[in-house]
Amino acid sequence: MNLRNVTIGLSAGILLGMMGFVAYIASFGGAVNMLLGVLFFLPFCGFPPIVSMVIAGYSKHHVSQILAVVASLLYGVWFTYAMYDCFYVHVDPQSALIIIFVGIYALPVLLPLWITAHIFEIRHRKKQAEP
Repeated sequence: MNLRNVTIGLSAGILLGMMGFVAYIASFGGAVNMLLGVLFFLPFCGFPPIVSMVIAGYSKHHVSQILAVVASLLYGVWFTYAMYDCFYVHVDPQSALIIIFVGIYALPVLLPLWITAHIFEIRHRKKQAEP
């Protein structure tokens, strides 16, 4: 199996899981609020898996793809931990605000992984372009 397909599938699974969780939280307000809740929070908490899917989509070097997989897994673990902590451990009326910030709080870990993956991909393409 191609590692690129694994990365895209893993990132898509994490993205769908996040959307499902947000839909579950928003479903307490009705079906319309559920859809609006998912669409509102998707740019905030959904951009890290989307960036990992884009990196995996254009990467041909295996190290770049592995870094995209690691970034997706780390974000999935971080999202799960943050949601569990805010909605089940430290329950507060403002707990839903974590959905807005969970993607931003993950950037100090994810940005170096994405940049490193991009650097490996650039080096790989330069080596292939040399005669």
